[in-house]
Amino acid sequence: MDLRQVYLSNEGRIARLPYFGYSLALTIPYMLLAYLLVSLLGALGSILVLASYAVIAYPYYCLMAKRLQDFNQPGKWAIAVIGLGLLASVLQFVEALQGVGLGLSVVQMLVGFAILLLPGTSGANDYGKQPGAAVTA
Repeated sequence: MDLRQVYLSNEGRIARLPYFGYSLALTIPYMLLAYLLVSLLGALGSILVLASYAVIAYPYYCLMAKRLQDFNQPGKWAIAVIGLGLLASVLQFVEALQGVGLGLSVVQMLVGFAILLLPGTSGANDYGKQPGAAVTA
């Protein structure tokens, strides 16, 4: 699987370990950028961090869609999980709703752990062959 297929296509399935590795490859640079922007620019940096998330939201969507499809679930549910995180981030800026934002972040984290840790469907499913399955001739 080449990187264009990994990050720019929501077709097929992906196993747990590659999903984790490819997610880290997106997350670590993003978190470093976020830290630098907020440290150097304060509130403006926070707004830029949210704006920069738009750049990596689609690759995250593609990864999570493939992982959900490994459970034989529609990949479009990844939009809800990502949207939940964005909503939680925005609510952090509204003092009266910070608790709600924190709660939504916890829910997103739990869903993320389930997607990462639970095994996918054994064998072929509606979205393709099991990732890493041996090919027999």
